[in-house]
Amino acid sequence: MTRTVLLACPYFPPHAGGVETYVCQLARHLRARHGYRVLVATTADRHTPPGYRRGPDGVGVYRLPAPARASNTPLSLGWPRRLRHLITSQGVDLVNGHAPAPFFADAAARARADVPFVLTYHTGRMRRGNLLIDLPLAGYERTVLAGTVRRAQELICCSDYVVADQPRLFASATVICPGVDLSCFTERPVPATPRLLFVGSLEPATAYKGLGDLLNAVALLRRRRPAVELEVVGTGAAQGSYAATAARLGLADRVTFRGRLEAPALAAAYQGARVLALPSSFESFGSVLAEAMACGRPVVATPVGGIPSLVSDHVNGLLVPPGDVTALSSALARLLDDDALARRLGAAGHAHVAAELSWEQQADRTAEVFARALDGRQC
Repeated sequence: MTRTVLLACPYFPPHAGGVETYVCQLARHLRARHGYRVLVATTADRHTPPGYRRGPDGVGVYRLPAPARASNTPLSLGWPRRLRHLITSQGVDLVNGHAPAPFFADAAARARADVPFVLTYHTGRMRRGNLLIDLPLAGYERTVLAGTVRRAQELICCSDYVVADQPRLFASATVICPGVDLSCFTERPVPATPRLLFVGSLEPATAYKGLGDLLNAVALLRRRRPAVELEVVGTGAAQGSYAATAARLGLADRVTFRGRLEAPALAAAYQGARVLALPSSFESFGSVLAEAMACGRPVVATPVGGIPSLVSDHVNGLLVPPGDVTALSSALARLLDDDALARRLGAAGHAHVAAELSWEQQADRTAEVFARALDGRQC
């Protein structure tokens, strides 16, 4: 008998982001590999109006109205009722909510009646460095999120870091990291061109990804290696500010802003670079690191959040302290200068991702969790 699973996430492609990619790939592989009938419940916005449409690979996508918004979080008091109707009318056998964006997965947990519920949590505690914002977020985690966790038959976290950051909630969770599309992100020889690559959001709220530090590191590097280039892939409201910083540092002719790239153009950007740099001060996992590693690229990152579970220093990448521009510049210089090191780290990164992080493997692991929930075993 075909089982129907509803994946509930506040955003879904064409909205771009790590959670969106995770849910899209999971939907595709649960359908293709495990025979699930997969539906997605998400929110509407000015680019994607409410209603039902066919999504990637025939997955049914239901977009629910989101008439209010707090910062980047969509809100609606009508979600539980609409989700309950969707679950009932479509004969849903299991609901899988994706968080941390507040309230949408929580609404799905409360709407599911006696249908098994699995919560997938993608990041650690929500902190913004602003007390007026952090206090309500902490209150949400202690109350609403804790209630959602109690309603779940099974819990999935997207890195060991997520479990460790909130052990009171997630100590019993199964860790299933984001995967990589190995049919798209394929290994290529490390090029000699001194081209560095950054991939990430350019919104002010994602300044923690470290592009400002990387620009300063490239300015240091250029004094000794004038041919160095930096390619920036991503979009956001802070792009103008970053471009102004590059100009102030004398890098206007060395930094190229490519905008958002979809596969296979994104894969080509990884393959055309010598090194991928992600000098974050916070990162729950770092999917762009895994994609670059799949392409055989050495990476430079920081030992924060979930990154150390993916990148081992001097094994499949180089790790530098967050905020240390001098150390970052030195690590980049090593990989530009040492062909043998760049090839060795790139090959090790590819081997690790190919062995552990294909989307096929991650969908299989998720299907095992779903089977436990459907069998009625508690987490």
